[in-house]
Amino acid sequence: MASDSKAFKPSAATPAPKREKGVRIFTYPKIIFIFPTLVMSIICYFGMLMIPDVADFNYKRVHAKDNVTKASASDTSKPVAKAKTGQENSILDITPNTIAFKRKENIFGLIFLTVFFLNLMILAIDFPRFAIFALVLGGTTVLFFLLYLGVFVDILKPVARILEGVYIVANAEFYLLMTLVFLAIYAVVFVTRWLDYWEIMPNEILHHHGPLSDLERYPTLNLKFDKEIPDVFEHLMFGAGRLVLHVSDERKAIVLDTVLHVSKKEDALKKLMSRLEVRVTTDQEIASPEME
Repeated sequence: MASDSKAFKPSAATPAPKREKGVRIFTYPKIIFIFPTLVMSIICYFGMLMIPDVADFNYKRVHAKDNVTKASASDTSKPVAKAKTGQENSILDITPNTIAFKRKENIFGLIFLTVFFLNLMILAIDFPRFAIFALVLGGTTVLFFLLYLGVFVDILKPVARILEGVYIVANAEFYLLMTLVFLAIYAVVFVTRWLDYWEIMPNEILHHHGPLSDLERYPTLNLKFDKEIPDVFEHLMFGAGRLVLHVSDERKAIVLDTVLHVSKKEDALKKLMSRLEVRVTTDQEIASPEME
């Protein structure tokens, strides 16, 4: 009979089902949305490296104005003859406001300040969908009104005169230091996020907080959650939003602000809740997964 039978080979043990890792949720401060200003500071840094005569032009511009002021104060009896001198003509050739406004370093400075201003507005104010619609509608209305008013009144000349007197300049080292400051802030934020974060498990909600990782536990039974988009611009940058967890036997909802990629977190929570485990996972099982 030995010829009819084959050597018995024990079947491989069925692997134990893997324990669900859960979904980690980090909340961030609003300072992370300073990202456009960080990008603009890097662009301005490399742009200013390509403009070698900024300090020389600014020095000539300031001292030429001083020379014009001193010359006019010393001799006011012959303004016409003074205007014909070669010294003043050379001064005017150096420092007309229109040339100063159109210089590259001034354009970099204006763009940097504009982006910085708009960035601070995003940090200071939440722009929901209705506010964005009202802002666009109001801006379009004002623009059409100014165009209609320009048919009867020349309003561009005063604006042009104001802009011609603007000369904003910062050297490359300034933009480099701004970049390093922003990068240091991002490094601190991404390190300290581990001091306060949430972990949604199939059977419980874990809140890790504190330098020694203090732990709070909430049940996931009958857990309900909502996704909110309080600011459209923040959502466009990093997909940021708000998650509101409604835990049973808790009077107040758990509000998690500034969650990056909130739509992906919502999908992960839906999948996790659809595979809700009813059994209780003990600490021994967590320490020894092979016992499952």
